[in-house]
Amino acid sequence: MPLSPFSAVKADIAEAIGAELKSTVHHASGVAESIDRSKGFGDFSSSIAFRIAREQKRNPNDVAAEIASGLKGIRNVERVTAEGGFVNFHLDRPAFSTMTVNGALKEGGGFLKSDSGKGKSVMIEYISTNPNKPWHIGHLRNALLGDALANLYDACGYKVERENYVEDLGLQMVESLWGYLKLSNKPDKKFDQWLGEEYVKVNRHMQANDIKEELSKLMELVEQDGTYERKMVRDIAEMCESAQYETARNYNISQDVMIWESDIVRARLVDKALGLLTRSDAIRKETSGEYRDCVVMDLDRVKELPKEFEGVKERIKVLVRSNGTANYVMKDIAFHMWKFGMVEDTFLYRTFIDRQADGKPLYTTSGEGKRMKFGSIGRAINLIDARQSHPQAMLKLAFRAMGRDDIADSITHLAYAKVDVAGGSLSGRKGTWIGYSADDLIAEAEAKARTLIGDRFKIDREEHERIARLVALAAIKFEFMGISPEKEIMFTWDRALNFSGVSGPYCQYTYARATRIIESSGMKHRLGSEFAKVSDHEFEMVKLLSMARDVVQKACRENRPNAITDYLDSLATAFSAFYETTPVLKAESEKDVANRVALVAALRDTVGGMLRLIGIEPIERM
Repeated sequence: MPLSPFSAVKADIAEAIGAELKSTVHHASGVAESIDRSKGFGDFSSSIAFRIAREQKRNPNDVAAEIASGLKGIRNVERVTAEGGFVNFHLDRPAFSTMTVNGALKEGGGFLKSDSGKGKSVMIEYISTNPNKPWHIGHLRNALLGDALANLYDACGYKVERENYVEDLGLQMVESLWGYLKLSNKPDKKFDQWLGEEYVKVNRHMQANDIKEELSKLMELVEQDGTYERKMVRDIAEMCESAQYETARNYNISQDVMIWESDIVRARLVDKALGLLTRSDAIRKETSGEYRDCVVMDLDRVKELPKEFEGVKERIKVLVRSNGTANYVMKDIAFHMWKFGMVEDTFLYRTFIDRQADGKPLYTTSGEGKRMKFGSIGRAINLIDARQSHPQAMLKLAFRAMGRDDIADSITHLAYAKVDVAGGSLSGRKGTWIGYSADDLIAEAEAKARTLIGDRFKIDREEHERIARLVALAAIKFEFMGISPEKEIMFTWDRALNFSGVSGPYCQYTYARATRIIESSGMKHRLGSEFAKVSDHEFEMVKLLSMARDVVQKACRENRPNAITDYLDSLATAFSAFYETTPVLKAESEKDVANRVALVAALRDTVGGMLRLIGIEPIERM
């Protein structure tokens, strides 16, 4: 796949500088890294003169002037100047605009795509909520980030598996089962909402009553395969997951496969993993002392222990308890051995949902079904709350202890910060999530969108509802994606339902406004543009369009969907300035009209493609 226009020009500039320097310096390393976009001193600038000046103890201005004087005939570069120690490159506006716009229109959706991940595979683990409550806005952040990341990796040529790990064993599920058996088993609303509210009631009951012994006995039964209680937990969890996926469908989020914790236990993945782990000197089963009969990791025996573990006082980390039950980290190690194809895949799969938002089925591990090809990937990205950073670090450390640095280096914990609401954090036990569910949010956003749209279109009720839903989703997704993952979010309804300024709906409006210009022009054939003159506002759009593919690659490489929202912000702002100052359909000549319509079409297609990457559907009329 060819380089983007932006990268192609940058590469030509780097090659020209390198060739020029060969005759004056002993080495020309770091040339490409010295080149970046410039503001006010050309379109690109290189700082290479500063490095050479330090080495030769000369004035950077003199070095820059010498380099600039020797640079001639660079494609798409009109002139080269030197100022302030920088070598500045002024692009040939007509030539660069022609190349960029025609390339964008010719490649269509491929203009944003790359083959940087060709031949590589990645499994993105996201959502992974406990199946005893609905998604609250914190879970929604996870889901939206995961969906956007999967889209980005797909656009960069990776084979992507979208996976949901379901923790259906453990204390929370046992408590929910107790409530189902003792308090109520008659849902009167959407099942996940009902179950979450019942879970709050259970915890209030526990504050006034001692049921520890009951829960302990119930836990024993749940952990035994084939018991009634184990089956009931799974049934409750599946009903909750089905309800959660109704929410996912409302947000147009789809996945490939669900892996259940109970199925990991049933498939004896932990036993298989232990067979590999205990070959390491750092991991062993203790035969005496405080940790007798436990499988532990001895940090003092891990070669090249990462710095984050050097000051840890507790040097022995338990992976399997003395009663033979594996803890969370051990199950996660086994799970990741499956992910990377280190242990045999004996899972059986069946269809959980026949048709998701993307039209594809969702599969689940199960006690019955058929073998399918999931896992055995080359990279794993886990979207997990930043508060789980230590277990994720332990996961990677286990692979390093085995001498599998390649696996450890292929696991990325994308730690996202928590979402808080006024008055505190979101708690499943306390019920502070009530009123802040993902279902509540989309309902509020749709109501606001209906009011915003009003009667401006002569459309039927069904179409009105469709547009309101798309506008509502755009507001929510753009707001959540616009904040970098590591930053905490203080949720407010006003921010989440932002329909003004540069927002998701505003970007949809940019797309719709561009569509209206194209339709009004009546032009169907937009290829073959040849720009003769380009205004400042036109060229600002061209330069932004030229780097579209680079933005997608950067967002994927750095796992930052907010790079897409930042770019959309720039595109929408540039188009607004262009729209206000540059007549399109009333340009001086027919050729100018055709060129400007082509530029608008290229921008529209790019805005549409970028919106889809973060899960927002463009709208042609707003």
